[in-house]
Amino acid sequence: MVMRNRFFLATLLIISCAQKQEAGKEDPIKIATPYDYEGVQWFKGKGNGNIRGRAQFRSKHGDIRFGKGFRIELMPYCHYTEERLSIIYGDEKAGYVFLEEGIPQFTPDPEGYHDTKKAICNAYGEFEFKDLPSGDYYLVAFMLWDGTGGGIMRKVTLSEGESKFIAMLNY
Repeated sequence: MVMRNRFFLATLLIISCAQKQEAGKEDPIKIATPYDYEGVQWFKGKGNGNIRGRAQFRSKHGDIRFGKGFRIELMPYCHYTEERLSIIYGDEKAGYVFLEEGIPQFTPDPEGYHDTKKAICNAYGEFEFKDLPSGDYYLVAFMLWDGTGGGIMRKVTLSEGESKFIAMLNY
């Protein structure tokens, strides 16, 4: 049942994005910075760092949600990603957006940008990424339910052997 609901929400998100794009006849947003495939190869390596955290989201209606099934993505820093996330979240270091505000389309939309590490929150909204190499990362929480919710983004710098706890909250 939970998987069916998540599939329904993902489908709803895709449809609503397509409808918003059609209705507004908005052109994709052009990203000026090229994606640096070679510059993010370190991200595929192993290290001894860890990022763990807890994600909670307050909707526009004041509902706070967290728990099993919300997706967290970890992506390597590069200038393309910084530019793109700055447009979405209004800042290059941290921010949040509501699903109701829509999701912009981008060009170019390189495959490498979507090559992320993924984790799923447990029942308490907790997540963890292990064996990470040192570097600069973007952590993005997707917390969608019943046609509402949104995303939270944080930039994280991880040193060799470091463990960090990140609270992904929009309130």
